[in-house]
Amino acid sequence: MRYILTRIGAGNKGITLNIMVNLSDLAAGERAFITGIHAPDITRQRLQSMGLRTGREAEVIRSPRLGPMQIRIGSVHLIMRRCDAARVSIASSQ
Repeated sequence: MRYILTRIGAGNKGITLNIMVNLSDLAAGERAFITGIHAPDITRQRLQSMGLRTGREAEVIRSPRLGPMQIRIGSVHLIMRRCDAARVSIASSQ
């Protein structure tokens, strides 16, 4: 998980903590919406061609502690390396 400090508004002196969650952080059975892919162009294009696009809902089917993850996007099942899944930022699908 990455933690990013941001300042809210010009007049507000408060600081909030935004938590960036990646697809690799999800456990089996959890769902989330894809908010972005942070990778070099060729890797980003490869992931997008497999169906990982902003706004799509992804569900983790299998997520062993080590090794690749099984992800479902729509009716497509993907086996992804954890390092590739870590490049996909997500938001909760509550």
